Amino acid sequence: MTPPTDERFYIELLKLLLHVAWSDDELNPREAQALLGAAQRWKVPLHELQRLERCLELGEPLPAPNLGLLRQSPDEVLSTVRTLIHSDAQVHFAEEEMLAQLREMLGLPPA
Repeated sequence: MTPPTDERFYIELLKLLLHVAWSDDELNPREAQALLGAAQRWKVPLHELQRLERCLELGEPLPAPNLGLLRQSPDEVLSTVRTLIHSDAQVHFAEEEMLAQLREMLGLPPA
């Protein structure tokens, strides 16, 4: 499946990724770097990138992502989430649980 190019999709995906990164109650510097790198690669608007950076600096989560929009490309979402989960070389149980919940929220069968 071709990933969507709509910037709204990537903004919502970044919101989701931030929630996933915090699912183990800590934000590893490698995870933070991966999030910021993804935002830059996806050419997320500067104001959204600054909003993400503020949340990372202050430890505040972003608003809940729009799952309806993310359901348009569930394979891309899951692939991106898996990449983030593995970015710190430690997969925590909470992250695995979140991945399973995400599959369900996106309407995908269990792995």
